[in-house]
Amino acid sequence: MPRAGLFLERLSDRLELGLDRLLAWAALAPWRGYLIVALVAVVTSLPGITELPVTDRDEGRFVQATKQMMETGDFIDIRFQEEPRWKKPVGIYWLQAGAATPFGATEAPVWAYRLPSMLAAILGAVATVWAARAILSPKASILAGLALTTTVLLAAEATIAKTDATLMLTAVLTLGALFRVLTGKAARFDWLIFWLAIAGSMLIKGPIVPTIAALAILATGIATRRLPPLAALRPVPGLVLTAAIVGPWLIAIWEISGGGFFEEAVGRDLLGKVAEGQEAHWGPPGLYAAIVWGTFWPAASLLPAALASGWAARRDSTAILMIAAWVVPFWLMLEVVQTKLPHYVLPLYPALAMLVAWHVTQQTAPRARWLRIAAGVVAALPGVVLGLAAITLPLVLEGRLIAGAALFGLAAGGMAIVAGHAALHGRQRAQLAGGGLSAMLAITAVLQFGLPGLDTAFGTPQIAALARPFEACRSGPLVSAGYREPSLVFATETTIRMPGTRETARIIAEEPGAVILLEEGRRNRLDRALTERPDAPRMVGHASVSYFNYNRGDRETVTLMTRDDPRFAPCIAALGNAAQPLATQQPSTEQPSSE
Repeated sequence: MPRAGLFLERLSDRLELGLDRLLAWAALAPWRGYLIVALVAVVTSLPGITELPVTDRDEGRFVQATKQMMETGDFIDIRFQEEPRWKKPVGIYWLQAGAATPFGATEAPVWAYRLPSMLAAILGAVATVWAARAILSPKASILAGLALTTTVLLAAEATIAKTDATLMLTAVLTLGALFRVLTGKAARFDWLIFWLAIAGSMLIKGPIVPTIAALAILATGIATRRLPPLAALRPVPGLVLTAAIVGPWLIAIWEISGGGFFEEAVGRDLLGKVAEGQEAHWGPPGLYAAIVWGTFWPAASLLPAALASGWAARRDSTAILMIAAWVVPFWLMLEVVQTKLPHYVLPLYPALAMLVAWHVTQQTAPRARWLRIAAGVVAALPGVVLGLAAITLPLVLEGRLIAGAALFGLAAGGMAIVAGHAALHGRQRAQLAGGGLSAMLAITAVLQFGLPGLDTAFGTPQIAALARPFEACRSGPLVSAGYREPSLVFATETTIRMPGTRETARIIAEEPGAVILLEEGRRNRLDRALTERPDAPRMVGHASVSYFNYNRGDRETVTLMTRDDPRFAPCIAALGNAAQPLATQQPSTEQPSSE
């Protein structure tokens, strides 16, 4: 055997031995399994939470709406600036407000708003162990939690202040309680966990988790040809409890919005996503089956063999029945729905992790060569790509190497190759362990070092820093002409204006204390609009920043401009940049220095 192959074999031996010892120790007591999974979940959930700037556009909208709740003291209505934000219920905003309050409330940094997502990802992985124990062995249950917490989709959602990690936590709790009821293992308070999770999920994202649970119950009944034993769920007190938790806010928002919330959330957002692809997020049927190999990586490399094993055991295994009932009906529904986003399937990933864990503990390596080759490619390729991306993106976009990203990226790629080699040789425990280590390294490389180090990829921090020195001199509105990302509202002030070209020209002419952040792509149109106004003042530009807008996919420049007015002199001096005239008022089109 060549030296490289021998080296990889020895690494696989060590990975298998290490995983076996870890599982043997953790399976001796339930708390040990929960502890191991929680520690790994912390490692995969923490990277980037404090370093990554506010991302656009969803996270920017969520955190700003929460910030406005704390500013106004109105915790019923949901608004982004003056616009109602009635697409989702109020639960995530309450959680974010509660997390941000101890850290400065409206002055809290964005990482405080991300704490609910991070904690939900950690607790969701631990809850997966609890849920899996109803249908799997202790070792398989621990493997399920480890497989889930190392998936790149959950790691990404743990770092973003949105609904999806929290929704997944409610899904896992619902799933675990339901599994216990359907298998006749319900404990005294499992019914309460079920209904509290259902109520929480409805306050987070509406009827998603109740729909998954209802479809799972229906699928179980069809598969077994008998009515599921639902009496242990105590449906009547459970429904009353759910109504008592969810009902008060629904009644309050009905009164405040005049029914507008339900028209927007149900009529336009929920049903609209079923009928057509909203916000350019259309996707064909089968899209989730195509991207699962990346979003569920590294555990995805074991899916082909796990699906084959599951299909073979479908008539004899209660675990496979429960997992299939949770995953298959809602997955098929999502494939039919026109609007598609990668995180829509996240509530199903805990059950997929259980399928992978069940398969690995069966110790039935795939015999078909094509399955091993497919597993090897899926095990290695995403880790190598992520590792290379962490190294090359800073070089391409900014011409520099980020040391931490390069170090962890190389390690992630190397460990991914080890996992791929193990997969080719049917060593599935080494494949899962190596893939998990590769994922932890890749997550750190990308989220802790790579993305936060890309200054030009995040325009908002630079633009906000450009405007900050002028706060003391500004007596009018702060206006962003062209750059309309929600993160800029959070980073500056709720009252920042983002008007069209003609309204910007009116503000310039009529509000002398205004500060304008002008995106270069809007300059010619603004010049023409100002030319039409006889009262247009002389404007000067003071400094500019350039950035890469990842939502549009192009490079842009924003220039800070004010009237040529003595009131701004102290701030100009503090800025330390020479002023340049606006092209409309002078022949020169030379731009101010960005130094």
